[in-house]
Amino acid sequence: MFSVSKITCSCEPIMDFERLGECIRGRDIINRLPDDILVQILSRLETKDAVKTSVLSSRWKNLWTFVYNLHFDDKHCGSRNFENFVDRVLSLCQCKDIQDFHLNCSVVDVDELSHVIPWLCFAVERKVHKLNIRVDIDEIGWWVVRLPQSILTCNTLVELRILSDFVFDIPDSLACFPSLKLLYISITNPADDLMLKLFRSCPALEDLSIHGDLVSNADVSTFDIMVPTLKRLTICLSMDYCIFEGVSEYKFVVTASKLEYLDIQDYLLASFVVNERPLLNQVSLDVGVDSSLVEYYSLLDEFEVSHDEANRVMKLLNGVNYTKILSLTSGTMNSLNLGFDDNMPAFPNLIHLELCIEACFGWKLLPHFLNSSSNLEVLILKMDYNQEYSPEDFVQFESENVPSCLRLHVKTIEIRNMTGVEDELEVVSYMLKNSEVLKEFSVDIANAESKENLQRQILMYPRGSVDCEIKFL
Repeated sequence: MFSVSKITCSCEPIMDFERLGECIRGRDIINRLPDDILVQILSRLETKDAVKTSVLSSRWKNLWTFVYNLHFDDKHCGSRNFENFVDRVLSLCQCKDIQDFHLNCSVVDVDELSHVIPWLCFAVERKVHKLNIRVDIDEIGWWVVRLPQSILTCNTLVELRILSDFVFDIPDSLACFPSLKLLYISITNPADDLMLKLFRSCPALEDLSIHGDLVSNADVSTFDIMVPTLKRLTICLSMDYCIFEGVSEYKFVVTASKLEYLDIQDYLLASFVVNERPLLNQVSLDVGVDSSLVEYYSLLDEFEVSHDEANRVMKLLNGVNYTKILSLTSGTMNSLNLGFDDNMPAFPNLIHLELCIEACFGWKLLPHFLNSSSNLEVLILKMDYNQEYSPEDFVQFESENVPSCLRLHVKTIEIRNMTGVEDELEVVSYMLKNSEVLKEFSVDIANAESKENLQRQILMYPRGSVDCEIKFL
């Protein structure tokens, strides 16, 4: 067995090892556990803390060298101390099958990356299952981390998270990532041609997440996500107001017939195309800029949504219309309103709809959503008023043409953050009166001063369903 008495780390301890030592010497509870259980316990700690247990007793001296999770984070250490610590730990590691290798560190310049690459190669050699990489480069300018080629062909790797701009040299003829099921990438300036090759090089990929602040002068403007095995896709495009202009040139083309979950958060109003109309279980769209964000940045002119960009949102909605669950934010509703031409797609499978209502935009679209969702069972409306509104902004429901979903299928309605304005109450009254199979109507009233009066008023409204129960949240 190796001796680890000389391994040190300048990080502050987060565990009370003196008390733990007293427990071991006194009650001897932990010492009665078999080694494999102790290794499981140590594997749940950050590696720096697992190493510190070597001083507890002679039995613990080398136990940590068998941990199967290695978690390195330099946030509490100097760069030189951190480098020496990682090198020493890896040299003593006796685990041949690493489950989780987590590396979060900063380097002064690109030359220091030479220390990082061997650590990643070590993880691959030890048959790593989950690899989490974040390497920040302090040097001025934009730099990418060139990851080792051995990661591409690692047969045991099932989860890969890269939180830095990176590059792989992916040969056209090479079969890559044979077992990878989850890929999470965080990018700022994606390398030309890399995204296309990367997504198509994952024959078993089921879960893909793309996050980042995309700049307008990137080498690549189209993300072609053609993954036949993909089941879950998350795209989160953060906004930096300094680079907002022109970013909408980005385009995402999704071809994934087995896709079940789609979550898009995009303030840039990029173009999204969803091919093959997958039978989705759940879709969440936060696309466009709501009024609160405009007010926060005080850049109203820059954040104006053009009709072309609004039409992109409607096109995206058309591509996901077979989903069972749909959630739309106020920004999405605002953008849809600008591109809406009375041609709402049909949602034949939709049973759960959640809409964020902001001033006039959400109300105007609500009847169209109800008329297009013939099998809807659950309706959730969240009030989000960030703008001044006038009574003419609100929609007038047609009492003679009640949506079929209200008459035949809607069983649950929930109103969140209700303020109690007159037009809100008209919608509540309409829903209660015309929902003939409704079982539960829940209301969350935001205005505490008028809460009791509103509750009494709502309870007096006629109900179209004898089984309807009104609940106040």
